[in-house]
Amino acid sequence: MVRLDADLIARTPSVLSPLKDRELDLRGHKIPAIENLGVTKDQLDSLDLTDNAITSVSNFPLLRRLSQLLLANNPVRTVSASIATSLPNLRTLILTNSAVPKDSLAVLGDTLGKCRKLEMLSLKGAPVAQAEHYKEWIVFKCEKLRSLDFERVQLKDREHARSLFLITSGEPTPLHTSFLSAVASGSAAPSLVPKTFEPGVEPASVEKAAAGKAGRLLTKEEKERVRKAIEGAESVEEIRRLQRMLAQGFVPTEKDLRDLDRQKSRTANGNAMQE
Repeated sequence: MVRLDADLIARTPSVLSPLKDRELDLRGHKIPAIENLGVTKDQLDSLDLTDNAITSVSNFPLLRRLSQLLLANNPVRTVSASIATSLPNLRTLILTNSAVPKDSLAVLGDTLGKCRKLEMLSLKGAPVAQAEHYKEWIVFKCEKLRSLDFERVQLKDREHARSLFLITSGEPTPLHTSFLSAVASGSAAPSLVPKTFEPGVEPASVEKAAAGKAGRLLTKEEKERVRKAIEGAESVEEIRRLQRMLAQGFVPTEKDLRDLDRQKSRTANGNAMQE
């Protein structure tokens, strides 16, 4: 295997593609990991890492110019949650014949949905492409997507996906809730640390609070509390806020759930009295 080091990058000349993009072709080097791309000084529009041995799409510096990432025929299993911030102008992501597992669909869709400019995506040949509701979830989360697995995303595809995950009022369906629960319990698991949160209050200085603490997977009891909190949410914004808190390491306790129930009861009683 060959490391993706500064020497390899320097020895590989970048060329202009037929689309006039500055492209670096690093095909077939058996590269095991993405690293040292800071030496490109953000001068690339396209990076071709086809036919290597990369297992994780991660470890990118901030590359504002890079819009195309080609990773076909790599044993990729994970896509970093930071890809949206590291590659803010990513428009094309090719992961054909990767090894992304079926049970990572919820997390993958949530991660790619944050790539606001993503227009072309291919996971053809990957196990995740065989997961139930694969196309609908990816289309639902990636609002700008125009092509999935080299097939055009049509308006009817978007309407079908929306009908699966949102009811007429815009609130999540039970299927959508189950996907959000999977994201909450499985996304970026190493960064989740056990904490509590005060309902309705955004945590202050989360980064400082989480600094130096090791992460872990959620326990069965914590997953059940997360599920109850999501099911008890009364708006899309509540679910999104809970999702952000979970990603930052805050897990609701039984006391939090009881407080939420009491708060909803008071609200319901107040509305009844007004009527």
